[in-house]
Amino acid sequence: MKSNKTTQETYTPSTDQTEVFTARAYQTELMEQAKRENLIVCLPTGSGKTYIAVMLIKEMAHAIRHSLKKGGKRTIFLVKTVQLACQQSDYIRAQTDLIIGRYFGELGVDRWKEEDWAEEFENHQVLIFTAKVFLDVIDHDYFSLNYVNLIIFDECQHATGENPYASLMNKHYDKCSNPPRILGLTASIAVRKVKLKDLLDDAKELERIYRAQIAHRDESLKHGTSVAVEKILYENYQEAIIKRNESLTIPFDFLNIMVNKIQSYLLRKKDEHNQIEHDLSKTMLKTDYRVKNNKVYHKQSSEYTSFTQSQSTTLIRLKRDLENAIDIGFELGLAGLTVFTNDLRKKLKTNQNLLCIIDQEARELFNDIFERLECLVDDILKKLYRLNVSNLHILFSPKILKLLKRIVQQQQTRNSASRCIVFVERVYTATVLSEILADLILTTEPPWNERLKVKHITGIKALLNDKPMTAEYQLKTINEFRAGEVNILIATAVVEEGLDIPTCDLVVRFSKPNNFSSYMQSKGRARSKNQASYVLFMDQSNPETLERDQNEYDNYEEIEKSIHKGFSLEDANELNDDLSQLHLIVQPKISYCIILGNGQIFPPRFLFSRSESSYTCILSMPANCPIRDDIICINRTKRLAKYECCLEMVKKLHKKREFDEHCKPRKCQALSQTPIPIENQIFKTLDRLFEVKSDSSFETFPKMIATFPIKCNQITNEWHLYQINSDLGFVVPTLLMNLPKFNLYDFDGAISIKIIHLKPIDYTQYRIKLENFCKYIFEHVFEDMNISTLLKFDIDQTTFKLLPCLLTKYSEIDWQRMETICNRKNKFVQNYSELNDKELYCPKHLEGNRYYINIPDPSLLKRASDPWDKKTKRKDIQTYADYFEYTIRDIHIRRDLYLATMKGVKKPRINYLKNLSSTNQTKNSLQEPLYYYYPIEVLRYAPLNRYDFGMIYKLPSILVRISQLYRIERLRKLFAENIQTYPFADVDQLPPVDFRDHLETNQNKSFLPLIRLNYNDLLSKHSTLQPSSAILFQSITRRSTDENFDMESFEILGDCFLKLTISLCFYHRYPLAGAGALTVEKAKQISNGNLYAIAFLKKLKSYLNAKKVDFRGDDANWIPPGYVVQETNANDVLELKRYKYQTVKRKAFADMMEAFMGAFLLSTDYATTIQFMKWLGLDVIPLDRENHVIETPSILCSYLDCNESDDVIQKFYEEQAFSSVEKTLNYTFQNKAYLIAAFTHPSSYANRLTNCYERLEFLGDAVLDFLVTRYIFIEKKDIKPGQVTDIRQDLSNNGRLSYILVAAGLHKKILHNSPDLFGKISYYTNNEVLFPKDSSMDVQLSKDNDQWADSTAPKALADVFEALVGAIFLDSDKCLETVWQTIEPLLREYIKRSIDNPNSNPVRIFFEQGGKIVHQFRLVDSKTEKFTSVCYIKANNGVQFFGQHENKKMAKYAACQSAVRYFKSNESINKE
Repeated sequence: MKSNKTTQETYTPSTDQTEVFTARAYQTELMEQAKRENLIVCLPTGSGKTYIAVMLIKEMAHAIRHSLKKGGKRTIFLVKTVQLACQQSDYIRAQTDLIIGRYFGELGVDRWKEEDWAEEFENHQVLIFTAKVFLDVIDHDYFSLNYVNLIIFDECQHATGENPYASLMNKHYDKCSNPPRILGLTASIAVRKVKLKDLLDDAKELERIYRAQIAHRDESLKHGTSVAVEKILYENYQEAIIKRNESLTIPFDFLNIMVNKIQSYLLRKKDEHNQIEHDLSKTMLKTDYRVKNNKVYHKQSSEYTSFTQSQSTTLIRLKRDLENAIDIGFELGLAGLTVFTNDLRKKLKTNQNLLCIIDQEARELFNDIFERLECLVDDILKKLYRLNVSNLHILFSPKILKLLKRIVQQQQTRNSASRCIVFVERVYTATVLSEILADLILTTEPPWNERLKVKHITGIKALLNDKPMTAEYQLKTINEFRAGEVNILIATAVVEEGLDIPTCDLVVRFSKPNNFSSYMQSKGRARSKNQASYVLFMDQSNPETLERDQNEYDNYEEIEKSIHKGFSLEDANELNDDLSQLHLIVQPKISYCIILGNGQIFPPRFLFSRSESSYTCILSMPANCPIRDDIICINRTKRLAKYECCLEMVKKLHKKREFDEHCKPRKCQALSQTPIPIENQIFKTLDRLFEVKSDSSFETFPKMIATFPIKCNQITNEWHLYQINSDLGFVVPTLLMNLPKFNLYDFDGAISIKIIHLKPIDYTQYRIKLENFCKYIFEHVFEDMNISTLLKFDIDQTTFKLLPCLLTKYSEIDWQRMETICNRKNKFVQNYSELNDKELYCPKHLEGNRYYINIPDPSLLKRASDPWDKKTKRKDIQTYADYFEYTIRDIHIRRDLYLATMKGVKKPRINYLKNLSSTNQTKNSLQEPLYYYYPIEVLRYAPLNRYDFGMIYKLPSILVRISQLYRIERLRKLFAENIQTYPFADVDQLPPVDFRDHLETNQNKSFLPLIRLNYNDLLSKHSTLQPSSAILFQSITRRSTDENFDMESFEILGDCFLKLTISLCFYHRYPLAGAGALTVEKAKQISNGNLYAIAFLKKLKSYLNAKKVDFRGDDANWIPPGYVVQETNANDVLELKRYKYQTVKRKAFADMMEAFMGAFLLSTDYATTIQFMKWLGLDVIPLDRENHVIETPSILCSYLDCNESDDVIQKFYEEQAFSSVEKTLNYTFQNKAYLIAAFTHPSSYANRLTNCYERLEFLGDAVLDFLVTRYIFIEKKDIKPGQVTDIRQDLSNNGRLSYILVAAGLHKKILHNSPDLFGKISYYTNNEVLFPKDSSMDVQLSKDNDQWADSTAPKALADVFEALVGAIFLDSDKCLETVWQTIEPLLREYIKRSIDNPNSNPVRIFFEQGGKIVHQFRLVDSKTEKFTSVCYIKANNGVQFFGQHENKKMAKYAACQSAVRYFKSNESINKE
């Protein structure tokens, strides 16, 4: 029955930066050669042999994508060990979309039947086998090589004798009618002990076995592992220590005695066996098995059988174990001997060894040996160990001490990042050495006693404490070593070959390598690119042995040099060509490729073919280069051909203006050729005339409501009377624009206000009455407005020319009532009968003008002569009259009159701008429950009665709103007159201004419809839709105003739509520009600096509303109508600025511009919004010189014939099996070229049909940002703008989109030739925490989204996702609905979790909790000129974290993210 094929190991290749990020020329050249013929690739370790194999698999993949039943074939990858089978399968699975299977003995494949194998071959396209398993499959005729298109032999040098590699080729390959292509991979030609003179014969034999040519490239030497070979001489423990310490000879003598006893017994038994066998043989020669000697035969035969059965192998094994103990002691020292003998005793005690012994003498001998062993362990060794416990030179051999010293030295050099593999010959050596080395490490100085961690690994069949070492344990140990949890690995030859540990920088041959192959393979495990060392331990005790070993190692080095030299394609003469100018031509191209790669190198590809007398060089540039044509040159030498190609390419790039006149790459080439308007140039010059300003620079500007009406400096005779409500009005010197209805908010809810123009009046006739009423209201009704101290009345000089008035029911000014109110000043109550409950009163002796109302309740009446019922210290105060006569000087209280029964009231609130739901006041809190009694003689009238107080106290809020809406209407008219796509609507056609957040109150879900953003359709539309006064007011209002709304939501919408329109326009306008140039040009348009300039040039700055209105108190900043600020001295000037000016950062004006765009989006349509943006001066419509819309650029390469493009694209689409992408997305591309381009990395040379994904990613990024932002605002209207910003910022994190792409399995379709990206994708996708094996896409997308932002995610994965969005957008004729329907299922769970459980911005969280930046700096790679930003931060408890990224901002983000994750795991951000 077929077993479950589960795997445990995860392959994690290096993420270290290398100097080359794409397929190196020799790799591509060898891959192309392997496509044509059988090939053995002989390259140094670390030079990318496996990468060549994967490239070849992908190139030949079209043959294996079909079912075997439909003529498909299969690719076979053969390896020697289980670890390599796991490693290579994970490697290929991570880099391709092919279906991978792996097979080795531990999976129980030996029991599979033919139908089981048939199912496996049918369901998998690439199958990785250990060689013996595949040979058995072929030997049993379960599968035929005729159905294989490619066999890859890893470590192919092992094809000798009866090795499965050799057997497969010799027995089966030539029998194939259509034999598969062969690719062999090796770093060593020979596997045996070979001499230099025999190397060529071994190479020819290898070529014969594989029917292949050996190919080598000397260019690979600089990319392979560069290892310093080092020899360490040591003294033998037996010679150096034991002979000088007589007591140490005791345990070894004891062991020798035991060995000799067993040996003596075995020799005697051997002689006895020989004699019995001899006698039986003689008898057999003389018997006929019937009569003659038959009895003797049976007797001797029985004796022979009995003797043979009585002989157990237990003593033989015991003798071998004792001999191994002696070897361990001599090699590792007393500590090693103690560990080994302890383990041996446990083994003998627990195993049923004695039961296996039949012979009585053997049983007695075994018991004797066991007793001696116990004596040795419990007595001799224990005492010796105790005596020498502090003498490390006795406990440990010089070899071990030097080993640890060398490991610590490497750790110090590499700043604790070192990994070390120690190779030993025998399993038991590995077991014991790992244990005693761990003990020895504990004796070292800090920090090494804690940092160094040791484990060992041996073959699967080896015993580990009497248990076999399983593949699971092996893989677990290797993963721990890769992750740095273990940094010293003791190993046998099991990890010599092929195992990829990229961080290993120290390999020690503790035991001598058996042959050249072992020497090369173990040396090749030192994979680190920096300071890697290969250390050979050599015993100096025997000079002859030392010299022999030295000669053998020298021979190995000569063979290695010969391998690298002997298979080079170039002859020696060519190497002497004087091509000193080659560097001058090649270097500009490399620098240019760095610019194309945005700091990464996507080098050009050089391919060569050789004829009898010349070389042909084919030069291809990366996919993001504007030159996509191949350059082909022929010359007598390879280098000259390469030189000519480079020269020709430089010429072409110069013509394309990619190079300047000095043939140096242009780093920031401007795209726009449009001349800058003169006003923009003047503004830019003047703006930076005195200082360089930034977004965070502060700027002071006039308040919007400080001037009303606009441009009204002269006092004229004719003023205009306006009605606020039936009783209240005002006059102004000019006729105002019609103002919309608006709301104030009282305890009972909204109060609707409508400003109505009544008539003109003669101002001079009524000036004095109007001014007196205004002064009375603001100087006597309202207190604490700083009038008389900071403000004074001056209607001629004031900027707020408005005077309030009262109206009759006939809409005339109520002069009598106004005069009556003014006469209330200091008016006293004369008679008790004057009291009524409609008036307000205040006692003249109380400060603060507390107001009271009369309570006409007879049951509460008291007289002035009634007893004083409050506490008092004065005995002469007996009545109410006594109290008030004492309290108020010079007053006489009549004792016979009633007292006024009063209840105190709180004055009405002065600010009615906000909805009361946002205040803590309640209606019930207005009145106080206590009653007060006052004589009539102390009462005076309040400035207003109860009704007028309620009305007049709303006046400041009304005037604020009138002045604000007056400016808003001017702004609304300004937009309508300049955009000219809609008529200016009268205010009666608009909804009232309720001063509430538009997004929260809007019930129309049809806003921001998902339509086609087709320019011709958009520009042909005319609409009556226009932004309302309410929505424009929200778009100018900042959070600092303390309104019920602010501009932030509008700003976010405007920002993402601005990026979308600019990106779409530039995609059309600059069809040949790369993504980098487009991004630079877009940044100029959307920058805060440009938006600030627009606000300045369009005279929109003054509309910004940034300051909270305070009517009274120390922070008062509102000037009542008719008043001016008194500037009494220089100190007051700065303080009094708050009345006329507001201060904000310059960025606030840019935010307002984006908020305007958001307001247009929400209240009009896309077409009107784009026209508004065009009026602002933004480049949002791609028009040519004839004012026609520029067509969408083709995604195809310019040299592709349009007539044949469809067929070629379709063929490439089918070969790469891109239909699986469409199936995953549930979307079928009309133009397959968009799909192909979206998956084409700049390093790819496979796709020569379309551009790479960079331009699509540039566009898709903006489309995705807009769609996600739109969706959030529509579905979650009460969401906070900061949360939307967090989600947008989080979505820009590489980890989010990378996770989604990998979860959907789409990363396997990426076309690239970058080993660096290859390794990073493997490292990321093989993280089993993020991507558990066998998990479905739905399961992975439903995971906790905090795990998605993994910093190891390669940026290319996120780029491809965004490019895919851009591809769908263009393919669907720019249909937003189609794009959203396609990608929403992939994003759904992430957005839902982000809304329900906000994954807040870690930067904000960290700094809100008291964190701070410690240090920020940039590192530069001298080879790639690539910068990396590093940020160190410190939490408030002192714990430090760091982050690094190409971008400074993202480096800070990564550091804060690490901190937040750390603190979350410890339950509180304030705890460790």
